[in-house]
Amino acid sequence: MTQNDAVDCPQGGFRSGFNRVKWARSRDRWMQPTPSDLPNSRILFAFPLLLLVVLAVLVGAGITGSSSGILNQFFENGPDHRLIAGSAKAVRSDEWLVQTPLVISQMEQGLPRFNQNLPGGTDSTVQSDLPSRDWSMIFRPHLAGFLLLSENSAMSLRWSLPGFALMAACYAFFLTVRPRNPVSAAVVSVGFFFAPFFQWWYLPVTFWPAAWCFVVMTAAIWVLRSPHRGSRIIWSVLAGYLTVTVAIGVYVPFMIPALLMSVAFVVGFVLTRSSAEIRGFAARIRALIPLLVGGVAATGVVAIWAVTRLSTIERFSATVYPGQRLSETGAISKDGILSLWAGPISRYVGAIDKPLDLNASEASSFIFVGLFLFIPLLWNTGKKWRKDKALDWLVVVLFAFLVLVVAYLVLPGWDAIAHLFLLDRSPAARIRLGLGLLSVVMIPVYATRYEEMAQTMGVKQRRIVVGIAVAVAIATQAVLVGVLVHRGSNLVGTWPWVPGVAVFVVAVYLFARRSTLLGAVALLGVSIFAAGGVNPLYVGAYDLNKTSLVRHMKALPRASSAAWIGVGGTYLPNVVLEQSGLHSYNGFQSAPSPEMWKRVDPASKYGQVWNRLASVSWYGGAGAPRPVNPQADAILVNFDSCAAFAQRYITYVLSDVSIRQSCLLLVETVHQGPSTFSIYRVSHSAQSGG
Repeated sequence: MTQNDAVDCPQGGFRSGFNRVKWARSRDRWMQPTPSDLPNSRILFAFPLLLLVVLAVLVGAGITGSSSGILNQFFENGPDHRLIAGSAKAVRSDEWLVQTPLVISQMEQGLPRFNQNLPGGTDSTVQSDLPSRDWSMIFRPHLAGFLLLSENSAMSLRWSLPGFALMAACYAFFLTVRPRNPVSAAVVSVGFFFAPFFQWWYLPVTFWPAAWCFVVMTAAIWVLRSPHRGSRIIWSVLAGYLTVTVAIGVYVPFMIPALLMSVAFVVGFVLTRSSAEIRGFAARIRALIPLLVGGVAATGVVAIWAVTRLSTIERFSATVYPGQRLSETGAISKDGILSLWAGPISRYVGAIDKPLDLNASEASSFIFVGLFLFIPLLWNTGKKWRKDKALDWLVVVLFAFLVLVVAYLVLPGWDAIAHLFLLDRSPAARIRLGLGLLSVVMIPVYATRYEEMAQTMGVKQRRIVVGIAVAVAIATQAVLVGVLVHRGSNLVGTWPWVPGVAVFVVAVYLFARRSTLLGAVALLGVSIFAAGGVNPLYVGAYDLNKTSLVRHMKALPRASSAAWIGVGGTYLPNVVLEQSGLHSYNGFQSAPSPEMWKRVDPASKYGQVWNRLASVSWYGGAGAPRPVNPQADAILVNFDSCAAFAQRYITYVLSDVSIRQSCLLLVETVHQGPSTFSIYRVSHSAQSGG
């Protein structure tokens, strides 16, 4: 395999040979890097433009991967005609039970900054990443469709743009490091997009930090190498813009590994003399000024954003959960270590059979092909150091980042140091994003060092180190499968894991031999095998406002201004009230509303229970509200229609079970598909109780 992605034409006489030479020359002109060893504009924009075309088709058709269609079984008797392929995943509840209902609620209320679903309102621009008519939408491009497009198209843009931005950013980084490998860059970026971690955690706040990381690393290379001021400014502005996008997403557990990965790469790149034509460490630091200016400008914008919604941020930071949640070093479990390497067979682990974590999302990981490339690289780095005392700082710093993250996962007792690196703000299941990014970064970095390795090591020695890398990769999978066998998992007995493991090992071997394009194809193959079917193909999202139930609710007297409570044995009343946009005490809160909880718990007796990021649900029970926590991010409260709280604040009650309380009057029973809902009015003429 040559250094380029192209494959030679078949042999066939003088004419075919002439055509082959002509084609090769045309190919070389097309992929010819700039004098600064940067990709030319043709190939730099080729794949992003292709992604843009695909994105336009998806948005035009309103296609998403939403699992909100899981609601169809409760509200319709027939099949879900919005479903194109695949199936909804119940475990994706962060999407279909929290995020999507909040987005639909915003649309029903006209995209306000303060969503009025819960009393006192919820700032839609903090933590929940919702569309609104606020200036911060400038830095949320995935939400722009809600101001311009139909509901389905807007949902599609929100769903697809962050993932497509990741692929474009990954491609730009790979191509910037390897300017003659556009096809490999494109295939690797698509394979990375289909990583199990991304597919199971599929939300905008998952993709944007990873895309930002690639943009920052790419921008650093361009400002150090490009002689054109315009290019340096453009990349710096793009990095600054995405800095704001990531920061106002407010999901710190994914921000930290992306931040540490980008810092490690930039530091290693600047320290490495051969990284740029600029001589001298101080000169290279000065060359980074445009990127630093972009970062300072982004920090200023984020500061303005934070100051203008400081009360919400303070309330969120003061919550019991997650609040100032910090994780301890060495907190990963044995199953967590196993799930870390279970990427190739992750379609079979999670909540099914013998789980390796709480659910499939928590157990999801990456296809870590690039991490095994450290073995030949470090071998080569050691030989080079012994020979001429020259150190490959990029490899050393990237390896130090790997050691830091692994130590945080498995070695207890150094929490204070981990706190300095901000590691403890990213739990074990989230910090693996940094390892996923590192794995991809190592692929082009290794390819650039391969020719040097050929000079440093003989053929036999290269085969040995490549063999060691492959053997270690096999060992990780052997241990994983061995544990599953020991546990009696029926997954192993049916051998469904063999294709994923086999292609994974082949990918490691191909990348280690610098067959980059074939390795990229293998990586894409194992990624799709592992996670390609996680999310369905779906048109828009399942909108309950189009059901007869919600139409009946909104037709009631003063329904839009009255206060509702959903009472029942399932989550259905919650999701109905939240999607409807009506004022209620059910839903998802990020920063608890003081007004709401002053009504529910006037003496703040249960502050430790309700002062948290959580969903709020109600059940029928006597007496004043007494909230409890079924789990850390859930609040369950009893509802008594004769209690002072209900008598003073509640007008309507929606329930999916029959309620017998003396202060409730049945208004209507609605049969919605296979489900039956009752709508009650609170009788305020009755004597209220305590």
